[in-house]
Amino acid sequence: MEEKKMNYEANWESLKQHQPAKWFKDSKFGIFVHWGVYSVPAWAPTSECDIDQYTKLHGTHPYAEIYLYCMRFRNSPFWKHHVETYGSNFHYDDFIPMFKAENYNADEWAKLFKEAGAKYSVMVTKHSDDFAMWPTEYSDRNAYKMGPHKDLVKEFADAMRGNDLKLGLYFTWCFNVYYSHYPSFPYTDYIHAQAKELIDTYHPDLFWPDAEYAVPRQRVPAELWRSEEMIAYYYNQAKDPKEVLVNDRWGKVDNERLLGDYMTPEYASMNGIPEFYWETTRGIGRSFGYNQMEGEDDYSSVKELVHILVDNVSKNGNLLLNVGPKADGTIPEIQKQRLLGIGKWLKVNGDAIYGTRHWVHFGVDTDNGIPVRYTKKGDTVYAIALERPQGSLKIPYIMAKENTKIQLLGLPQDLNWVQNGSELEIKLPDNMEESEAYAFSITPEPYCLIEEKNKPKILTVADLQVMGLDKHW
Repeated sequence: MEEKKMNYEANWESLKQHQPAKWFKDSKFGIFVHWGVYSVPAWAPTSECDIDQYTKLHGTHPYAEIYLYCMRFRNSPFWKHHVETYGSNFHYDDFIPMFKAENYNADEWAKLFKEAGAKYSVMVTKHSDDFAMWPTEYSDRNAYKMGPHKDLVKEFADAMRGNDLKLGLYFTWCFNVYYSHYPSFPYTDYIHAQAKELIDTYHPDLFWPDAEYAVPRQRVPAELWRSEEMIAYYYNQAKDPKEVLVNDRWGKVDNERLLGDYMTPEYASMNGIPEFYWETTRGIGRSFGYNQMEGEDDYSSVKELVHILVDNVSKNGNLLLNVGPKADGTIPEIQKQRLLGIGKWLKVNGDAIYGTRHWVHFGVDTDNGIPVRYTKKGDTVYAIALERPQGSLKIPYIMAKENTKIQLLGLPQDLNWVQNGSELEIKLPDNMEESEAYAFSITPEPYCLIEEKNKPKILTVADLQVMGLDKHW
């Protein structure tokens, strides 16, 4: 019997019944793409600001995609750069004819993202500069009538789906620095019309609004955005609402969580396993949009990015890693190298990432300081060492069962192991190659002697016996 499609109502009680799609929780790794008119100046300071300080109100910020916003602050680094480079009579919209996208090849992008091991990709269709990347009927200020004279979103959508990648679309929601009537009820009508146009035209698997931070700072009532109405519309238009999802940047807080299917910390992680699903979003460097000022030292290494991915997955989350193409549509070589490096690691170790879920605890440090992170799939637990062990890997607070089989992913041989009290010691193979991280599969699922709490509680073997050794918790 065909399952009846659930219709969602435009209220929080109805919408919170929706859960993150299984494909999203299985995917673990996606690619964000920030690309637009701001890719022409492609500029943000790298030495005068700290990502953790969030000084964007003063026009100082490492994000090149908010160039228009930051240049409006007189004597800010953006303002000074703009006047010195282009002159005081050169306006932001004068960049639009220079945004030609002449080397844009969405299929090449998709193949790169797939080679990187990503399972979905999210394109910025319109940022806070209000320039639409598709032929919207609600504004002449779009990439079809100006600049590239192309439907850039359609090319992106077709390429991603043609390469078996799920499609996500980013759309600025609560923040606009160009629209003359922002914020107002006419502005809300405008963004609703454009959002429905995007949804009805491209039917994204993931809808990614942005800029909920503008609401409390500008004291705009969350009700202005009518976000519940749009989320219900998006769910209900889907052939199967269980297969689509939205993030949490809708400008609405209910109790202690934001309206949406999952949380999106930016350049941040969790210190444990939260009850809700989440996704870190960040650039390879300090910026999302391409910043020509960034050098090698501003970009995270492949190893650092692999560690972020592993840590997120161990804590019930995803990684949405951004690339910032140049104005012509080419992705900088340094960003390509990082993506391909991650993909190389995932080809060997993907079983420890894709389709996994968090275990009862996210991980521990060994006595000699090697961080270990856990994931789980079926009856197998993966212990992923973030540094190279020497001789053996000694993992505290794990007890293997009889007939346990342990392998290092990438090598077909079974490894020798011994249980030393509450410590599992895995003997390492001589032919272990250098890697960004080392994933060991442990089957069947071992007993974990540490429980995930706000402050982890150490459990003794006697505690396990009282609880019953056949219980997994």
